Amino acid sequence: METTKDNDVSDDNIFLQLLLEKHNISARQLKGWTGIAESTIYKYLSGERTIPSIIWRSIFAHTHDIAVFNLIAGDVPCIIATISKQPFVLNSDALRQLLMMRQKQLYLEQLILDILEDGRVDSSDTKAVANYRLAFPDMVTAQAQIYQAILNAYSKTETANAKP
Repeated sequence: METTKDNDVSDDNIFLQLLLEKHNISARQLKGWTGIAESTIYKYLSGERTIPSIIWRSIFAHTHDIAVFNLIAGDVPCIIATISKQPFVLNSDALRQLLMMRQKQLYLEQLILDILEDGRVDSSDTKAVANYRLAFPDMVTAQAQIYQAILNAYSKTETANAKP
């Protein structure tokens, strides 16, 4: 008679199961993303094996689920901005909108820096702080778009210059 070993299913294994369910990811899909055998993926899910980082990286790369990042970051205070797989379109309207957005953001940043410079952050600063908090996610996104646009344009230039 074969005995079944009781598996100590860690939080990571449960978290992996929940992520796959949440994003409707099959073991077969995960196999395709990672090159890891499907049978091994089932061992991660059952708690028989420790989950390697390639699993977490692949899930994060395909879902951008911040919960995967938080698994690693824990309580470390940080902000993450993912770069879209779709290139930022460099046309005059998009650039004009991005410039207007950054000008507003720079104005809000200057207000916050002025508040910090006087050494007092109090109730008189409530509106400025609220506006800054509201705009901050868009600031990070705009910076990520600028970053992506610069890298894409540079990559195209490098590719064009490399051709004989």
